[in-house]
Amino acid sequence: MSSLSDLDSIVLRSVSNPPLTTKGSDLTYAELDNHAAKLYDAVQSIVSGANVTAYDNSKTYDKFSTDIRDRYVGYNNRIWEAAYVGSPSTFSGQTPEEGIYWTQVTLAEMLPDIMKLAEVSESSGVVLKQAELVIPSAQVLTGNSSPVSFGITVPSGFGIDLIGGSITFDYGSSPYATNMTAGVRTVGATDLQLTGAHILNATQSCTRKLIGNSNSQASDTQIIADADIEFYVSGGDPTGGDSDITVKVLYYELDMS
Repeated sequence: MSSLSDLDSIVLRSVSNPPLTTKGSDLTYAELDNHAAKLYDAVQSIVSGANVTAYDNSKTYDKFSTDIRDRYVGYNNRIWEAAYVGSPSTFSGQTPEEGIYWTQVTLAEMLPDIMKLAEVSESSGVVLKQAELVIPSAQVLTGNSSPVSFGITVPSGFGIDLIGGSITFDYGSSPYATNMTAGVRTVGATDLQLTGAHILNATQSCTRKLIGNSNSQASDTQIIADADIEFYVSGGDPTGGDSDITVKVLYYELDMS
């Protein structure tokens, strides 16, 4: 049952407001606390930023961008929208808090932009796709020297543009050590498209977000036509660790002709 469904079980003292139950007598402290917790959980489900791309201190954000990834972030379990209206309106390095750079919003306030993105995708023929790669711990340990390919074939002249991704850990008995920054890159490219700093340091079974990498240097490449994508560990092979992982990505095929 969702937290929103729990709202229907709230009990009122004397007011009638169907479908809620009216007790007709004083509520106990436990009942009051229980109702307050249900209200908090319901509101939290509306404002939670758990499924929104996490804030990246190095990324540039812009209130007026047509890309919702440049406007909204998840931070401290809330959804934040870029609010800066200066000239230029772009900014980076501003940790989300209420002020001139950021404001908290709800999923409902994001919905128009999400629907607009869906309409653009439909009208332009762009189709979002998901890919999944299960990687045994032995291959994670050689993720730098022997990257693991997804095995995706794209139409001639198209490249794989990664929108987002995650890594799920099936924790074994010890965490990976050293060279724990990993992500997904195009086969043959010099730079990751999606990255997670120290993402391999998990000490329990969990799922962690991969974020878009916008720190490419002048000579770096990221998206290449007619190429697969691969899991890659930066800096060198990890040491220790015995957790199998599952990497999931969301992408579309970018026409590069």
